[in-house]
Amino acid sequence: MAKKIYDTIIIGGGPAGCSAALHLAYQKRDVLVLDRGTSPMHFHTNTIMNFAGGSMYNEGRALLRQLSTNAKAAGAKFRAANVTKVLGSYPEFIIQTEPSYRTKDKSVYRARTIIFATGTARKHPRVNGKWRLWLPVANVGNGAFYCPDCEAPLCRGKSVLVINTGTVGSALHIANAVSRFTKKIHILMTEDAYIPIEEQDLSRLDNSPFSWTRGKIKSIYFGLPGKVQSVELESGKRLRANVFFVAFVAEPRSELAQMIGVEVDERGNIITDKRGKTNVEGVWAAGDVRPITQQIAMAIGTGNYAALMINQFLGNKYEEKGEFDHPEMREIPFME
Repeated sequence: MAKKIYDTIIIGGGPAGCSAALHLAYQKRDVLVLDRGTSPMHFHTNTIMNFAGGSMYNEGRALLRQLSTNAKAAGAKFRAANVTKVLGSYPEFIIQTEPSYRTKDKSVYRARTIIFATGTARKHPRVNGKWRLWLPVANVGNGAFYCPDCEAPLCRGKSVLVINTGTVGSALHIANAVSRFTKKIHILMTEDAYIPIEEQDLSRLDNSPFSWTRGKIKSIYFGLPGKVQSVELESGKRLRANVFFVAFVAEPRSELAQMIGVEVDERGNIITDKRGKTNVEGVWAAGDVRPITQQIAMAIGTGNYAALMINQFLGNKYEEKGEFDHPEMREIPFME
Protein backbone atom coordinates (compact mmCIF):
# COMPACT_ATOMS: atom_id res chain seq x y z
CA MET A 1 0.00 0.00 0.00
CA ALA A 2 1.32 3.43 -0.96
CA LYS A 3 2.28 5.58 2.02
CA LYS A 4 2.34 8.99 0.34
CA ILE A 5 -0.95 10.86 0.38
CA TYR A 6 -1.55 13.62 -2.15
CA ASP A 7 -3.66 16.65 -1.44
CA THR A 8 -5.54 15.97 -4.68
CA ILE A 9 -5.51 13.32 -7.35
CA ILE A 10 -7.08 14.33 -10.66
CA ILE A 11 -8.35 11.47 -12.81
CA GLY A 12 -8.16 12.63 -16.41
CA GLY A 13 -5.55 14.82 -18.10
CA GLY A 14 -7.65 16.71 -20.62
CA PRO A 15 -8.20 20.49 -20.56
CA ALA A 16 -10.27 20.34 -17.34
CA GLY A 17 -7.75 18.16 -15.52
CA CYS A 18 -4.78 20.28 -16.64
CA SER A 19 -6.53 23.49 -15.60
CA ALA A 20 -7.30 22.08 -12.15
CA ALA A 21 -3.74 20.80 -11.77
CA LEU A 22 -2.28 24.19 -12.67
CA HIS A 23 -4.29 26.07 -10.04
CA LEU A 24 -3.64 23.54 -7.28
CA ALA A 25 0.09 23.39 -8.03
CA TYR A 26 0.23 27.18 -8.12
CA GLN A 27 -1.28 27.11 -4.63
CA LYS A 28 1.48 24.71 -3.53
CA ARG A 29 -0.83 21.73 -3.24
CA ASP A 30 0.66 18.29 -3.82
CA VAL A 31 -1.32 17.25 -6.89
CA LEU A 32 -1.08 14.23 -9.18
CA VAL A 33 -2.82 13.78 -12.54
CA LEU A 34 -3.52 10.21 -13.64
CA ASP A 35 -4.27 10.06 -17.35
CA ARG A 36 -4.52 7.04 -19.62
CA GLY A 37 -4.09 9.11 -22.79
CA THR A 38 -7.35 8.25 -24.55
CA SER A 39 -8.99 11.69 -24.53
CA PRO A 40 -9.90 12.92 -28.03
CA MET A 41 -7.59 15.88 -27.39
CA HIS A 42 -4.55 13.57 -27.46
CA PHE A 43 -5.25 12.87 -31.15
CA HIS A 44 -7.00 16.10 -32.19
CA THR A 45 -5.28 17.76 -35.17
CA ASN A 46 -8.24 19.91 -36.21
CA THR A 47 -8.21 23.68 -35.85
CA ILE A 48 -9.53 25.20 -32.61
CA MET A 49 -10.47 28.81 -33.22
CA ASN A 50 -12.82 29.59 -30.32
CA PHE A 51 -10.33 29.30 -27.47
CA ALA A 52 -9.71 32.84 -26.21
CA GLY A 53 -6.02 32.57 -25.48
CA GLY A 54 -2.77 32.67 -27.40
CA SER A 55 -2.78 32.28 -31.16
CA MET A 56 -5.97 32.44 -33.20
CA TYR A 57 -5.00 29.01 -34.52
CA ASN A 58 -4.70 26.11 -32.11
CA GLU A 59 -4.24 22.46 -33.02
CA GLY A 60 -6.05 20.39 -30.40
CA ARG A 61 -3.22 18.12 -29.32
CA ALA A 62 -0.70 20.99 -29.35
CA LEU A 63 -2.99 23.03 -27.12
CA LEU A 64 -3.30 20.10 -24.69
CA ARG A 65 0.49 19.78 -24.56
CA GLN A 66 0.72 23.48 -23.77
CA LEU A 67 -1.83 23.16 -20.94
CA SER A 68 -0.10 20.15 -19.39
CA THR A 69 3.33 21.77 -19.74
CA ASN A 70 2.13 24.83 -17.84
CA ALA A 71 0.73 22.65 -15.05
CA LYS A 72 3.97 20.65 -14.81
CA ALA A 73 6.00 23.86 -14.69
CA ALA A 74 3.90 24.96 -11.71
CA GLY A 75 4.72 21.71 -9.92
CA ALA A 76 1.91 19.32 -10.81
CA LYS A 77 2.89 15.69 -11.36
CA PHE A 78 1.52 13.69 -14.28
CA ARG A 79 1.53 9.93 -14.71
CA ALA A 80 0.36 7.81 -17.63
CA ALA A 81 -2.00 5.50 -15.80
CA ASN A 82 -5.26 3.65 -16.32
CA VAL A 83 -7.41 4.01 -13.18
CA THR A 84 -9.56 0.93 -12.62
CA LYS A 85 -10.82 1.31 -9.05
CA VAL A 86 -11.53 4.09 -6.56
CA LEU A 87 -12.18 3.33 -2.88
CA GLY A 88 -12.37 5.09 0.46
CA SER A 89 -13.76 8.38 1.68
CA TYR A 90 -12.51 11.78 2.81
CA PRO A 91 -9.84 12.32 4.06
CA GLU A 92 -8.29 9.24 2.43
CA PHE A 93 -9.20 7.89 -0.97
CA ILE A 94 -7.49 4.90 -2.58
CA ILE A 95 -6.93 4.90 -6.36
CA GLN A 96 -5.77 1.74 -8.10
CA THR A 97 -4.32 1.52 -11.62
CA GLU A 98 -3.76 -1.37 -14.02
CA PRO A 99 -1.85 -1.55 -17.32
CA SER A 100 -3.74 -0.76 -20.52
CA TYR A 101 -2.84 -0.69 -24.20
CA ARG A 102 -1.44 2.83 -23.67
CA THR A 103 -0.08 2.57 -20.10
CA LYS A 104 2.12 0.29 -17.99
CA ASP A 105 1.44 1.67 -14.51
CA LYS A 106 0.21 -0.78 -11.86
CA SER A 107 0.06 1.08 -8.57
CA VAL A 108 -1.98 2.21 -5.60
CA TYR A 109 -2.27 5.94 -4.84
CA ARG A 110 -3.79 7.82 -1.91
CA ALA A 111 -5.35 11.28 -1.83
CA ARG A 112 -7.27 13.54 0.50
CA THR A 113 -9.48 14.83 -2.32
CA ILE A 114 -10.34 13.78 -5.88
CA ILE A 115 -11.35 15.55 -9.07
CA PHE A 116 -13.01 13.40 -11.71
CA ALA A 117 -12.17 14.92 -15.10
CA THR A 118 -12.83 11.75 -17.05
CA GLY A 119 -14.83 13.28 -19.90
CA THR A 120 -17.06 11.33 -22.26
CA ALA A 121 -16.63 8.30 -24.49
CA ARG A 122 -17.52 9.05 -28.10
CA LYS A 123 -19.31 6.38 -30.09
CA HIS A 124 -17.61 6.52 -33.50
CA PRO A 125 -19.05 5.32 -36.81
CA ARG A 126 -18.35 1.68 -37.60
CA VAL A 127 -16.26 0.79 -40.64
CA ASN A 128 -16.68 -2.78 -41.84
CA GLY A 129 -18.41 -3.38 -38.51
CA LYS A 130 -15.55 -2.08 -36.32
CA TRP A 131 -15.48 1.34 -34.68
CA ARG A 132 -11.70 1.31 -34.26
CA LEU A 133 -11.30 1.47 -38.04
CA TRP A 134 -12.76 4.97 -37.90
CA LEU A 135 -10.12 6.27 -35.45
CA PRO A 136 -7.46 7.14 -38.08
CA VAL A 137 -9.73 9.91 -39.38
CA ALA A 138 -11.38 11.06 -36.12
CA ASN A 139 -10.65 14.77 -35.51
CA VAL A 140 -7.84 14.63 -38.06
CA GLY A 141 -6.61 17.28 -40.47
CA ASN A 142 -9.73 19.43 -40.61
CA GLY A 143 -11.40 16.57 -42.46
CA ALA A 144 -13.61 14.94 -39.81
CA PHE A 145 -15.45 17.04 -37.25
CA TYR A 146 -17.56 16.29 -34.18
CA CYS A 147 -18.60 19.53 -32.45
CA PRO A 148 -20.97 21.93 -34.24
CA ASP A 149 -20.36 24.63 -31.62
CA CYS A 150 -16.62 24.47 -32.27
CA GLU A 151 -16.21 23.33 -35.85
CA ALA A 152 -19.26 24.22 -37.97
CA PRO A 153 -17.60 27.48 -39.17
CA LEU A 154 -14.71 25.40 -40.57
CA CYS A 155 -17.19 23.92 -43.07
CA ARG A 156 -17.75 27.22 -44.85
CA GLY A 157 -18.37 26.59 -48.55
CA LYS A 158 -17.46 22.90 -48.29
CA SER A 159 -19.33 19.76 -49.23
CA VAL A 160 -20.27 18.05 -45.95
CA LEU A 161 -21.23 14.43 -45.31
CA VAL A 162 -23.01 14.15 -41.96
CA ILE A 163 -22.39 10.62 -40.68
CA ASN A 164 -24.88 9.66 -38.02
CA THR A 165 -24.23 7.12 -35.25
CA GLY A 166 -27.22 8.05 -33.10
CA THR A 167 -30.65 9.42 -33.92
CA VAL A 168 -32.40 11.30 -36.68
CA GLY A 169 -32.56 14.24 -34.28
CA SER A 170 -28.78 14.32 -33.80
CA ALA A 171 -28.18 14.13 -37.54
CA LEU A 172 -30.56 17.00 -38.23
CA HIS A 173 -29.04 19.03 -35.39
CA ILE A 174 -25.61 18.80 -37.04
CA ALA A 175 -26.97 19.46 -40.52
CA ASN A 176 -28.91 22.52 -39.38
CA ALA A 177 -25.89 23.94 -37.53
CA VAL A 178 -23.64 23.44 -40.55
CA SER A 179 -26.24 24.88 -42.97
CA ARG A 180 -25.36 28.40 -41.79
CA PHE A 181 -22.01 27.96 -43.54
CA THR A 182 -22.74 25.72 -46.52
CA LYS A 183 -25.72 24.33 -48.43
CA LYS A 184 -23.86 21.27 -49.70
CA ILE A 185 -24.95 18.80 -47.02
CA HIS A 186 -25.81 15.11 -47.29
CA ILE A 187 -26.76 12.84 -44.37
CA LEU A 188 -25.72 9.20 -44.03
CA MET A 189 -27.84 7.23 -41.59
CA THR A 190 -25.64 4.27 -40.67
CA GLU A 191 -27.63 1.06 -40.32
CA ASP A 192 -25.26 -0.23 -37.64
CA ALA A 193 -25.63 2.90 -35.48
CA TYR A 194 -25.82 2.65 -31.70
CA ILE A 195 -29.51 3.49 -31.75
CA PRO A 196 -31.39 1.19 -34.17
CA ILE A 197 -32.49 2.99 -37.31
CA GLU A 198 -35.69 0.96 -37.45
CA GLU A 199 -36.87 2.58 -34.23
CA GLN A 200 -36.65 6.10 -35.61
CA ASP A 201 -38.95 8.41 -37.56
CA LEU A 202 -37.17 8.60 -40.90
CA SER A 203 -39.95 10.80 -42.32
CA ARG A 204 -38.28 13.71 -40.53
CA LEU A 205 -35.38 13.31 -42.95
CA ASP A 206 -37.72 13.20 -45.95
CA ASN A 207 -39.33 16.43 -44.75
CA SER A 208 -36.00 18.17 -44.17
CA PRO A 209 -34.11 20.24 -46.76
CA PHE A 210 -31.25 17.71 -46.76
CA SER A 211 -30.67 14.72 -49.03
CA TRP A 212 -29.91 11.49 -47.23
CA THR A 213 -28.82 7.87 -47.63
CA ARG A 214 -28.89 4.81 -45.41
CA GLY A 215 -26.34 2.02 -45.33
CA LYS A 216 -23.25 0.55 -43.68
CA ILE A 217 -19.73 1.90 -44.23
CA LYS A 218 -17.39 -0.63 -45.83
CA SER A 219 -14.29 1.57 -46.22
CA ILE A 220 -13.01 5.16 -45.99
CA TYR A 221 -10.94 7.13 -48.45
CA PHE A 222 -9.11 10.00 -46.73
CA GLY A 223 -6.70 11.03 -49.46
CA LEU A 224 -6.69 14.82 -49.06
CA PRO A 225 -8.40 15.64 -45.73
CA GLY A 226 -10.69 18.63 -46.04
CA LYS A 227 -10.63 18.43 -49.82
CA VAL A 228 -11.11 14.94 -51.25
CA GLN A 229 -12.49 12.13 -49.09
CA SER A 230 -15.28 9.60 -49.26
CA VAL A 231 -16.91 6.54 -47.75
CA GLU A 232 -17.88 3.41 -49.63
CA LEU A 233 -21.01 1.61 -48.48
CA GLU A 234 -21.58 -2.14 -48.45
CA SER A 235 -23.95 -1.59 -51.37
CA GLY A 236 -21.03 -0.32 -53.45
CA LYS A 237 -22.25 3.27 -53.42
CA ARG A 238 -19.57 5.89 -52.76
CA LEU A 239 -20.42 9.15 -50.97
CA ARG A 240 -17.90 11.92 -51.66
CA ALA A 241 -17.38 15.11 -49.67
CA ASN A 242 -14.81 17.67 -48.63
CA VAL A 243 -15.35 16.92 -44.93
CA PHE A 244 -17.14 14.46 -42.66
CA PHE A 245 -19.19 15.65 -39.68
CA VAL A 246 -20.05 12.94 -37.17
CA ALA A 247 -23.35 13.11 -35.31
CA PHE A 248 -22.12 10.96 -32.46
CA VAL A 249 -23.38 9.42 -29.25
CA ALA A 250 -21.45 10.44 -26.11
CA GLU A 251 -21.45 8.47 -22.86
CA PRO A 252 -20.06 10.14 -19.71
CA ARG A 253 -17.14 8.24 -18.18
CA SER A 254 -18.53 8.27 -14.66
CA GLU A 255 -18.14 4.61 -13.69
CA LEU A 256 -15.16 5.30 -11.41
CA ALA A 257 -17.00 8.08 -9.60
CA GLN A 258 -20.01 5.85 -9.06
CA MET A 259 -17.78 3.34 -7.25
CA ILE A 260 -17.64 5.68 -4.27
CA GLY A 261 -21.28 6.77 -4.38
CA VAL A 262 -21.10 9.88 -6.56
CA GLU A 263 -24.56 10.66 -7.90
CA VAL A 264 -25.20 10.85 -11.65
CA ASP A 265 -28.16 11.88 -13.79
CA GLU A 266 -30.17 9.64 -16.13
CA ARG A 267 -27.48 9.96 -18.83
CA GLY A 268 -24.63 9.18 -16.46
CA ASN A 269 -23.33 12.75 -16.11
CA ILE A 270 -21.90 13.49 -12.67
CA ILE A 271 -24.23 15.76 -10.70
CA THR A 272 -22.54 18.70 -8.98
CA ASP A 273 -23.37 22.05 -7.50
CA LYS A 274 -22.31 25.12 -9.47
CA ARG A 275 -18.79 24.85 -8.03
CA GLY A 276 -18.24 21.29 -9.22
CA LYS A 277 -18.73 19.68 -5.80
CA THR A 278 -20.41 16.27 -5.80
CA ASN A 279 -22.58 14.72 -3.11
CA VAL A 280 -19.52 12.90 -1.72
CA GLU A 281 -17.34 14.85 0.70
CA GLY A 282 -13.93 15.63 -0.76
CA VAL A 283 -14.93 14.84 -4.36
CA TRP A 284 -15.33 17.28 -7.25
CA ALA A 285 -15.95 16.85 -10.97
CA ALA A 286 -14.89 19.00 -13.91
CA GLY A 287 -15.19 19.05 -17.67
CA ASP A 288 -17.40 17.03 -19.99
CA VAL A 289 -18.24 14.36 -17.43
CA ARG A 290 -20.57 17.04 -16.07
CA PRO A 291 -23.62 18.05 -18.18
CA ILE A 292 -21.97 21.07 -19.81
CA THR A 293 -21.46 22.36 -23.35
CA GLN A 294 -18.45 20.48 -24.62
CA GLN A 295 -15.95 23.22 -25.38
CA ILE A 296 -12.35 23.59 -24.23
CA ALA A 297 -12.99 26.98 -22.64
CA MET A 298 -15.91 25.52 -20.67
CA ALA A 299 -13.86 22.55 -19.48
CA ILE A 300 -10.94 24.72 -18.42
CA GLY A 301 -13.25 26.97 -16.44
CA THR A 302 -14.86 24.10 -14.54
CA GLY A 303 -11.44 22.63 -13.81
CA ASN A 304 -10.16 25.89 -12.39
CA TYR A 305 -13.30 26.39 -10.31
CA ALA A 306 -13.11 22.90 -8.81
CA ALA A 307 -9.43 23.41 -7.94
CA LEU A 308 -10.12 26.78 -6.36
CA MET A 309 -12.82 25.25 -4.17
CA ILE A 310 -10.61 22.30 -3.18
CA ASN A 311 -7.79 24.63 -2.20
CA GLN A 312 -10.13 26.50 0.11
CA PHE A 313 -11.71 23.28 1.33
CA LEU A 314 -8.31 21.95 2.38
CA GLY A 315 -7.34 25.23 4.05
CA ASN A 316 -4.14 25.18 6.10
CA LYS A 317 -2.96 25.09 9.71
CA TYR A 318 -3.75 28.78 10.14
CA GLU A 319 -7.39 28.30 9.07
CA GLU A 320 -8.63 25.99 11.79
CA LYS A 321 -11.96 27.77 11.99
CA GLY A 322 -12.56 27.43 8.26
CA GLU A 323 -12.59 31.13 7.42
CA PHE A 324 -12.64 31.22 3.63
CA ASP A 325 -13.36 33.69 0.84
CA HIS A 326 -16.21 31.31 0.05
CA PRO A 327 -17.56 30.34 3.48
CA GLU A 328 -20.47 28.51 1.85
CA MET A 329 -18.00 25.73 1.05
CA ARG A 330 -18.75 24.01 4.35
CA GLU A 331 -21.96 25.69 5.41
CA ILE A 332 -24.50 25.09 2.64
CA PRO A 333 -26.03 21.73 1.68
CA PHE A 334 -25.13 19.94 -1.51
CA MET A 335 -27.12 21.05 -4.57
CA GLU A 336 -28.55 24.23 -3.09
